[in-house]
Amino acid sequence: MNSPAVNLGAGGFVSYYEDGGATVVLEDTTVAAPEQEFDERGVATFFAEQYTPFASPPEGAKFNADKQSEIRASGNPGSEARETYYGDNPTFFETLSSDYGYPLVQDPIEGPNRHSRPAGRDDLPTPQELADARGHALGTAMVAADYGPQTAMTVGNLGEDIGFSNRLHRAMDKRNNAVGVSLFKQAGIDATPEQLSRMVDAKIFKQLDAIMGRPANEREFKSPEGGMDLYFPRDQYGYFLPDH
Repeated sequence: MNSPAVNLGAGGFVSYYEDGGATVVLEDTTVAAPEQEFDERGVATFFAEQYTPFASPPEGAKFNADKQSEIRASGNPGSEARETYYGDNPTFFETLSSDYGYPLVQDPIEGPNRHSRPAGRDDLPTPQELADARGHALGTAMVAADYGPQTAMTVGNLGEDIGFSNRLHRAMDKRNNAVGVSLFKQAGIDATPEQLSRMVDAKIFKQLDAIMGRPANEREFKSPEGGMDLYFPRDQYGYFLPDH
């Protein structure tokens, strides 16, 4: 039988047994951290600064439409901007080779090995597919850093919807854009390109871990639910569908 409990203030309560001993009940004092607010600079500002001669991105901006190729190539071993995105650490494709057994690729878009995968695992996404997924997520994260996450999502979706790409390609790109925005919101407004790049890479490798762990009878050209989409849309024979 317990005697009346003694209030310990913020610590909770201690309840003494009449025959000796005691139990402590701690109160849950966890307070959810307030969600960070981001300045939304708007779609009009984005297009004015990125695509017209009448305005320029603010000093210190992370995204520049003229350097989109730099963002896409930042994970390559020979990237001229590797110090900005990786410091002294291995790049995305160097890690893909050393940790996942992929042949090292210098140019995942047009170079040798762009479709190569570890021996016996033709079900894995190609370097070309991984580069595309990474480019969308990282690029959108960097737009979010300069213009706000909602603006970045709107700009990204507009970019997909006004073109003539296949709807399945659009769905893949929008999914990866959304991951980029989510990662930026986790990282916060002061995140550097290197921090964002490493977070995007970690998301890709998490998906790749799940795909590589599939038993032989469950292997397919389809990403796990949630997270990054690492596969281009394919036909019933496993060939890429045209992006138009």
